[in-house]
Amino acid sequence: MPQARSFSTEGLVLKRRNAGEADRVMTILTRDQGKLVCMARGVRTIKSSKRAYLEPGTYIKCQLISTKSMPLLAQAILIHDTSSIHRSLPKIRQLMQLLEIADRLFVEESDQTELFEQVISIRNKIVCEEPTSGVAVQELQRLIENLGYQPFKETQYRTISEYVAAIADKPLKSWEYLKVGE
Repeated sequence: MPQARSFSTEGLVLKRRNAGEADRVMTILTRDQGKLVCMARGVRTIKSSKRAYLEPGTYIKCQLISTKSMPLLAQAILIHDTSSIHRSLPKIRQLMQLLEIADRLFVEESDQTELFEQVISIRNKIVCEEPTSGVAVQELQRLIENLGYQPFKETQYRTISEYVAAIADKPLKSWEYLKVGE
């Protein structure tokens, strides 16, 4: 039986879903490996030291172990969290849309270091600065173009969300979750 291979990388937590009683399946956009889906064992227990670091939007350094199926998340160290935006619904909305767009458009296990840096830059502008929605839209348009898709301005879509939904062939959920009245 071959030994498990471990590797370390930085990553942005895109989403998570519960698996079993104490585990989570994590989707992480990593610097070196592209988008990875991995298993975080025991992370939902009260004693877990990784629990707070694995929330969507957090920027982490992680140690993963390759297995036959999906990688196992062995360790996570927080680089930057999103605690500064918890009182700003527009920032939360922008961050959730960025995470969902990245999840929909990035391909699993494809090394796209420059595009990773661009996503981290957009994330940092949303979390650390006071970006206008126009800045976020321009950055997302550039990201979509750099991923190899048709420039947004050359499409018939009214919003980036509509365009990404058409590319992914599935509507985005982030706006629906955070919609506040009409």
